[in-house]
Amino acid sequence: MTDIQIPKLGMSMTEATLTEWLFADGAEVTEGVDLYLIETDKSTTEIQAPASGRLSIIAAAGEVYPVGELIARIE
Repeated sequence: MTDIQIPKLGMSMTEATLTEWLFADGAEVTEGVDLYLIETDKSTTEIQAPASGRLSIIAAAGEVYPVGELIARIE
């Protein structure tokens, strides 16, 4: 099982908006594919899947989460 957390993309970054999941809950994903989008005060960034497996979404799109917050798992 691989935990997916809001990444720290800059030294001063403390939170980000999870703008969109690119796969549905329960979908099979492949390591390296774009998995979700986050938005900070500076940019919108596509984040890739760190592993292959079934996606289990925990956090809703459209919400602001702190860096390190668990937002999904890949099993």
